[in-house]
Amino acid sequence: MAQSALNPMDIVQDLIRPTEEAKVAIDARSAPRTDADSETWSGAGDAPAVLRRKILAVVAHLHPNGRHEQGCVFVLSEKPRRIDSIPGEYVVEHAFPVVDSLSISMSQPRRTTVDLSSPPPGGAFTASQARPELTVTIEPGQDTPFPPVTLQTTDIHGLRKILLECRHLKEVLAAETEEDEYDFEPFAWIGPYIAGNVIPPLLNPFPPDLRRIQKALHAHLSAASAGVPGNDVADIEAIREEWMRRKVEEDVSARHENAVLRIRVGTFNVNGKLPSQDLSAWVRRQMGRPGSSLIPPLKAISPLSLGEVQKDPIETKMEALDINGVSDSPGAVAPSDGPSSATSATGSSVTLSVDTESQVASVSEAPSDVTEDPTDPDVLVLGFQELDLSTEALLYSTKTVREDAWCMAIFAGLGEKAILYEKLVSKQLVGMLLVIITKKRHHSSFSEIRTSSAGAGIMGIMGNKGATAVRLLFTPIPTSPSAGANYEGKPVVLTFVNAHLAAFDEMFEKRNADFHDLSKRLQFDSGLVADDSAAPGGAYGPPTVQLSIFETDALFWLVNLNYRITIPDADVRNLLASELLREENIATLRQYDQLTLAMRRGKAFEGFVELLISHLPSYRFGAGLLADSLGYDTKRKPAWTDRILHMASSAVAVKQTSYNSHPTITMSDHRPVSAEFELEVPVVSIPEYETYVERIWRDVSSAEYAEERPRVRVGPTSIDFSKVYYKRSVKRTLVIENIGKVPCSYRLVPQAPTAEPCPEWLRIDAMTGLVRPGEKAEISLTVYVGDSTASRLNVGSTRLEETLVIHTALGRDHFVAIGGEYERTCFATSMTWLVRLPGPVRELKSPRDLLPEDRGVNAPREIMRLVNWLMSDAMQTDGLFLTRGDKQLVERIRESLDTGAEFAVDGPGSDPKAALAYADALLELLGSLIEPVIPTSLHAKCAQMTSRDEAFEILDELPVVNVNVWISLTAFLHYVGQQDSSQDHTERLVAIFTPVLFRDDLSSPMPVSAVGKRNFLRYFIG
Repeated sequence: MAQSALNPMDIVQDLIRPTEEAKVAIDARSAPRTDADSETWSGAGDAPAVLRRKILAVVAHLHPNGRHEQGCVFVLSEKPRRIDSIPGEYVVEHAFPVVDSLSISMSQPRRTTVDLSSPPPGGAFTASQARPELTVTIEPGQDTPFPPVTLQTTDIHGLRKILLECRHLKEVLAAETEEDEYDFEPFAWIGPYIAGNVIPPLLNPFPPDLRRIQKALHAHLSAASAGVPGNDVADIEAIREEWMRRKVEEDVSARHENAVLRIRVGTFNVNGKLPSQDLSAWVRRQMGRPGSSLIPPLKAISPLSLGEVQKDPIETKMEALDINGVSDSPGAVAPSDGPSSATSATGSSVTLSVDTESQVASVSEAPSDVTEDPTDPDVLVLGFQELDLSTEALLYSTKTVREDAWCMAIFAGLGEKAILYEKLVSKQLVGMLLVIITKKRHHSSFSEIRTSSAGAGIMGIMGNKGATAVRLLFTPIPTSPSAGANYEGKPVVLTFVNAHLAAFDEMFEKRNADFHDLSKRLQFDSGLVADDSAAPGGAYGPPTVQLSIFETDALFWLVNLNYRITIPDADVRNLLASELLREENIATLRQYDQLTLAMRRGKAFEGFVELLISHLPSYRFGAGLLADSLGYDTKRKPAWTDRILHMASSAVAVKQTSYNSHPTITMSDHRPVSAEFELEVPVVSIPEYETYVERIWRDVSSAEYAEERPRVRVGPTSIDFSKVYYKRSVKRTLVIENIGKVPCSYRLVPQAPTAEPCPEWLRIDAMTGLVRPGEKAEISLTVYVGDSTASRLNVGSTRLEETLVIHTALGRDHFVAIGGEYERTCFATSMTWLVRLPGPVRELKSPRDLLPEDRGVNAPREIMRLVNWLMSDAMQTDGLFLTRGDKQLVERIRESLDTGAEFAVDGPGSDPKAALAYADALLELLGSLIEPVIPTSLHAKCAQMTSRDEAFEILDELPVVNVNVWISLTAFLHYVGQQDSSQDHTERLVAIFTPVLFRDDLSSPMPVSAVGKRNFLRYFIG
């Protein structure tokens, strides 16, 4: 049943909070006026105007102390419907406190009335026979800033009730004496209703900044601690917005179908070249032609010509070509700087086909048998760098000759599928070009296309370096026919950035700075006039709201970032040359990648996601004598300079399905890189979304105005995690129940201003939250002891104790005691500590029970037990150390090591899974040691050894314990390597054990040679 057909009391009661009571409500409408456009809305076509329904109501509020009752006259107005299936919504248009100066007068006009008693099912009111009608004028009084309001109603009986209730509330107010002191602001409870027309945060037309929502909410809240609240009102607003966002995702988005948008993203530094090869391997999911296969030569009018590359003749011809087949549409967004273009909504794109006989580029119609493949990308987003290296290009040349050439090559690379696509928009800044191509059937789903660019080259502003960006809205179309022709879907915002940063190894900090500078300067003009007069604006118009590239639902950077690899050039080439260890060596090189380092340290691209790189470096390639065996230029160190990263909000699910380079395209000193993404976007109508948001907004929007303090019950107040083991999660649940009448926002705060809300060994899934009256929130608490925590607990007290402080905004603090007993382990300790154990580590009662240093054993018992078991029972196992073992078996082996019990995992002749688990346990034990077997201080010296004899001399500088472990391990590994006659097995063992025995110091500005460390180990086991 439509909400407009409900009686007025139900509507008012649904709108107000539980702390208020609707005394009486009647139907009404605005009095006739000559400029009454705001009181009606038009129907479709020639349908007559429909009068907007209003409701006149008296609402009372009783203070929580039970002694102060106040009233207010509400005038509710129905909002225009945007879709018939969505019930009508009402807002409080006027709110008049019932005070002594309030007056309500009545008069009877002479005119035909509107029957408000029985509105038809459609909600529209029609003229009927004359009925008694009164004009009601509400005068709020001279002491208020509100103007009088005039309404008309036929509900005479209900109007009498309104007058009686107002009289009663006035008498109650007058009966209060001066002795009735207020410890609250009178009529403050009306505040949320007066501010009720404020747009809920989730209905803001612009998405929140991704950088803010990527971080945990509690990190953004005001500083607070036990007994010292922060800015509770501001915290309520932030917590409420986050809660509403999750609620919408759970209750609205999750119930609807998801539209899948497949996007293929690519980046290519073309080194000033014009296209001369087939790009199909890059622009579509298929193998390209061999690198030596070039596009058939075309005549001079084509940008794909392999004839004489004479600039003027080609550019002269190219300027006459229009690959879009249409001029820019009026709806296309004109850029503020640099050339860009967009197709019209109705124009038809052209397709380039290459005729090998006539050797000309021509436009062809779509073959009748071209069909879509479900795996074909819906959108192609391609970024080019160094499109033009000419001197004059630095002056921001506006020529699109090279853009047209590369766009034609892209469509040629699409082959027969090209007819399905068209260019949506492009943006060029000197040598940087960003092109977005979409399937024609998706064209109508994209809107509000904006472009931006910023230079970061010479003098920090020239366009040889910098970025171009495109922002657009994607509105998914429902597959269900029930959506109707007037369906208005909720869009998501997608943003793409093509950037080119400073080159050379030593420009690491400059690249980081350029990222932050471009992140600030790349802005889009929203077209909306800014309220703040200080906002930037044009010379001929008011300032407009500028949008950051991070104010989006999904952000993609397809870039030539120029980040390099920090280890020496010879090491890089040596590691890349091995096909046998390609996977292991790429993993080693990734550790020294500057972009990975910058992200790990929070220097740049913090919060971005990049799929693990598995392809060879895409830069720098040479030819002839200037190239090595892999084709890399001998004068420049190979590097992953060309990258694709992304960041997304919870409004869109982003799944990356591929990340590759394309070595068959050899026309440049870079190899193009591509990535494929699948975006899942909920198909939700705007009216339905807004209706739900406004409904839950009414439930929680008044928390900061409430007179009553929030009241919650927290339990249990003491949580025992019992025994806690190394790297084993233990979970418990904490419940927060709202037993009050107002929404409660909570957060965990530290016990002291400089402390953390919880210790590092405790994980809390909801550090903040909101609970409505009568509801409960369950918080999951997980204790997990990793290496860093275990390294302290092993040598100190094993008692885990903490007191959690749960602060309720505008309320009080609640305390929960957390406790547990940690069980010591031989993992995450030092070898010098292990050899001093009097027995199994689990039997150690106190660190004071350790043996004196001169009475310790020669080597840790735990390491020797594993080596001995493997020597006697695992030598016939294939893939030892090369294949991962079962985690549960590894845990059982670790428990035996800690307790000193016999190994519970099967022995000789057992399933090979047991041997693999013992091998994994050894690797994990060695990797968890606080100090590696070879001390960090000796890494550089070890890497410089050039012979076996020199390597053995280094052992004299190691502590005795380390020497004993080293000799035992290397002898065992030598024996394992001898079980396989090929050298491959030994090389794999070297690659696996080097980072364990020589743990890398990734924070060092000058890392030790990875190849040198491998050579040192090879002298002992090779």
